Amino acid sequence: MTQTQTLQVRIHIDTGEMHYDGTGSVEEIIPQVMQFLIQAVPAYDIAKKLVYAPDLAGLADKVSEFGRMTTTGQLLLTRINLPAEKGIAVLLFMAQLANKMGKRNADSLSIEEISTGVGRAPKTIRNVLIQTQRLGLIERADRGKYRITSKGLMELERSLTEPQSGGTP
Repeated sequence: MTQTQTLQVRIHIDTGEMHYDGTGSVEEIIPQVMQFLIQAVPAYDIAKKLVYAPDLAGLADKVSEFGRMTTTGQLLLTRINLPAEKGIAVLLFMAQLANKMGKRNADSLSIEEISTGVGRAPKTIRNVLIQTQRLGLIERADRGKYRITSKGLMELERSLTEPQSGGTP
C-alpha cells in the first residue's frame, strides 16, 4: 500500500437490539464506532473517561519527529539533543510498537541497546533507568531488559503534547 492509498475497513457490530455497519477509512470509522458504543452501552462512556487506552497511532505520529524504525526493526533516534529520560521513553515505546507490528521479537530493550540508541554511556542509562523505574514509567522485563509501562506511555503522551517545562520524559 502506498502512502496515498487509505486503508479501508468494514465493521459490523451487534449489541442485542442495536446494530452498526460501517465502511471507510480508519480515521472515519473509529469516531463512528465510539459514538455507537456510547449509545449502545451507556457504561462505555463512563469507562472511556476513566480507563487509559493509549492512542498508539497518535503517539507514533508524535514520536516520529524524534525517532524512526527501520524495516528490520532497528530503532534510531533522529534527535541527538534529547534528554536521556525522553530518549529512553521514545526508544522503549518504539520497541513496544515494533513488537506489536512483528518487527521485533520482544517489546523490551537491553541497557546496551538503549545506550547505543540514546548515545549515552551505559552508566548514565542505568542511573536514569533506576529513577524512571522508581516512578513506575518503565519496568524490568527480563534480566537486564526494560519496557515502558502504561504510566510511562501516558507520561510520554503528555510530554509530547504539552509545552516542555522540564521533568521526566
